[in-house]
Amino acid sequence: MQNISSKIKSGAGFTLAELAIILGVLATLIGLGTISLSNSQQKSSISATVNVIISDMRSQQIKAMIGDTEGRSTASAYGVHFDTDQYVLFNGAYSSSEPSNSVIDLPPSLEFTTSGVNIIFSQIDGELGSTASITIKSTANNEERTIELNQYGVVTGVN
Repeated sequence: MQNISSKIKSGAGFTLAELAIILGVLATLIGLGTISLSNSQQKSSISATVNVIISDMRSQQIKAMIGDTEGRSTASAYGVHFDTDQYVLFNGAYSSSEPSNSVIDLPPSLEFTTSGVNIIFSQIDGELGSTASITIKSTANNEERTIELNQYGVVTGVN
């Protein structure tokens, strides 16, 4: 005890080695925290994107079921077309040059592994006619989520 109080009285501080050890421990902790936050951000990004896609598909299905014309003279089926880095909300038959299409780009770290797929909800009943699945993948950490729909257009699972 007397040794510590004599150091305090004499104005002695930490040695260079002690400061280097403390800084090394702090740098390690900050590095681990940054990595953990980055992984959490990637997981929340893919989850948020999956939720938006499901919401957009439900919206398209509802439009088909209620016969929404969106200002056109006749009602038609509605659907979603999936490319690698984007998806397109459309009505009727899919055409990439249709000006009424709504194109939604994915965040840069995400991509669809099932590109070129069309999910079309039929007019009045909103059914697909067969099951469908869409897979979205994170290019940052290779995490994948698959959205599965049954023949009635209902999301049965997100794995």
